[in-house]
Amino acid sequence: MKHRLGALPLSAVAPLVALAGLLPAASPGTGANLILIGLTAAGQLAWHLRRLRLVRLAAWPALAWLALGLCSYLLPEDWVSQAGWNRWAEHLVAGSHVDDWRPPLLTLMCLSLLNLSLLTRTRANLGAPLLMGTAGLALLAQLLMPHPSPGPLALSAGGAMLAAQACLLLAQLVDSLGGWRTSRHSILRALWPSLLLAALTLTLWYQQHQATERRQQQEIADLGQRLAHRLSAEIDDHLAAMRRFAASWHWMNGPPSADQWAYQAELYHRDFPYLLNIAFIDPQSRILRVHPPPDNTALLGTRLFEAQPEGREVLERALHGGVIGQTGVIELLQGQPGMIHYLPVTRARDGRIRGAVGVVIGLRDLADTLFRQVTPDTAALTLLDGERLLAYQGPARRTGPWHHAAPLMLDELSLTLVTRPGLDTLLARRSRLPVVTLAVGLTLAYLLYLALFARRHLQRQHHETRRSNRELRREVRNRARLQREVEWLATHDELTRLPNRRRFMQVLEEHAGIRPLSVLLCDIDHFKLINDRLGHLVGDRYLAELGRLGQEAFDAVGGTFARFGGEEFVACLPGSSVEDAEAAARRLQEALAEARLPHQDGAPLTLSIGIATLEEGALEPDELLQAADDALYRAKSLGRDRIELAAGPHDPSS
Repeated sequence: MKHRLGALPLSAVAPLVALAGLLPAASPGTGANLILIGLTAAGQLAWHLRRLRLVRLAAWPALAWLALGLCSYLLPEDWVSQAGWNRWAEHLVAGSHVDDWRPPLLTLMCLSLLNLSLLTRTRANLGAPLLMGTAGLALLAQLLMPHPSPGPLALSAGGAMLAAQACLLLAQLVDSLGGWRTSRHSILRALWPSLLLAALTLTLWYQQHQATERRQQQEIADLGQRLAHRLSAEIDDHLAAMRRFAASWHWMNGPPSADQWAYQAELYHRDFPYLLNIAFIDPQSRILRVHPPPDNTALLGTRLFEAQPEGREVLERALHGGVIGQTGVIELLQGQPGMIHYLPVTRARDGRIRGAVGVVIGLRDLADTLFRQVTPDTAALTLLDGERLLAYQGPARRTGPWHHAAPLMLDELSLTLVTRPGLDTLLARRSRLPVVTLAVGLTLAYLLYLALFARRHLQRQHHETRRSNRELRREVRNRARLQREVEWLATHDELTRLPNRRRFMQVLEEHAGIRPLSVLLCDIDHFKLINDRLGHLVGDRYLAELGRLGQEAFDAVGGTFARFGGEEFVACLPGSSVEDAEAAARRLQEALAEARLPHQDGAPLTLSIGIATLEEGALEPDELLQAADDALYRAKSLGRDRIELAAGPHDPSS
């Protein structure tokens, strides 16, 4: 009872705090946030007084409202479009937006968790500790947001809403802690893993949200850059066209006639309809020809030096110096901001300046031509000359919270194209993956808590099972290792780590179709004396060293060197002729000599080798080996430390 009395004031003060903070701001969504805070506070007050029916009457409507708000964040655009959500909002209040009826996402999650906790009667076995803990994480995340503000696309509420959420959460904790005391160990064992999962979910969600926002900002920046590039390219294109237009009058004897001017200028005006006027100006700055005529006929005879002094300097350079020039952004005679290109027209005969072509660009019309490539709801587009507004196209509804400014360099003129995305477009194109991650992750955390708390008695069995599994895996690994060792020992000699006789015979069969095929049988001279007088350890070392030298020598030529038994070694050289085999044997003898392995009497260790080569015919392994053995015997009989070839040119059976 004491805990309830402490929680009552906190629940009661929460809506008052929200009311005091939200009403002066009077931002969109103020009423919806106040209603949600009020319903949650009413449910908690009823719970403190243990009025369960009143708890349900307050919590279920609030939870239904919050669930609908979560769906607006969560559902794909193909299921319910952003325009559809806005239509529903307008049914409630004309001109309202869906953002006016849903709190920011983290605020929505915090209030949803608090209401779910009320509906579980704050019982530990139904997950109330995790619900409150996750609500605390959502509240902490709102406090840690870089710029928590209630603007478009905001993730967290302002200070008043944060304070109200903190009061509601603290009130639930004060009311519930006493009832959890008896099961605190079970709660803690279940709470920490699931709360950690909830924290990781929030972290992952925030990273995905930031990535989504950066991607959208980059898309808007790319859109602005593309439009700026098109605008610059468009001006370059029409300037190049106007140079050709001015050059077309170079070969005429006099000023162009009205018909000539109208015909030629119309061809260019079709391609560049934003050109307000294509005028011919005489050396005294009088306008002699204009196109299109309906809007410019009144300008005929106008002296531009007096009528448009802002462009006089550029016009003088064109008329008197023959220099192509461009004005800055000035107020045109047509009544809108723009700029003028002046291109001198010279006479072919003597190069004298006959006049100039004045190309009048209405920046508003030019911008509108490009802006039409972007639907108004996609982005608000603004063309600026410094702080001066030249052209604007805005969305039908609200704009997003950020913009991109792309500079435009037109010769010496610097303009700025500002792209501000439409809020509805941002919301429609925004990836739902971060919100799905958040919803699924928190749901999994809740299920994890329930599983850990409700099945605590299975933990011991689980640990035993894991220990048994570890021992079993260890035993399986040991047996697998032993099996590999047995398999290896079946085909290799343990001392020299060379293939053994069985493996050598397999290798010989594998190369049965290769001709020539040479076999070398090697025997250490007087090896028995080494074992008898120097000991078996020295003998084993000599065998291992010879195995290493032989493997190096025969691997280099694509052969296989194996221990045949005792002090005998054998080599298989597929594709090697008698001469190649003899050269390889010679290299092995030289390598053994360089190793300086002493005999029992100090003499160097030597090697006798017999070689048999099969040039043609079917392979008979025993016959080929017997031929090599006969050659080895002959080498030993003739004094050892020598190489002997099998009898007969290439036939081991001879």
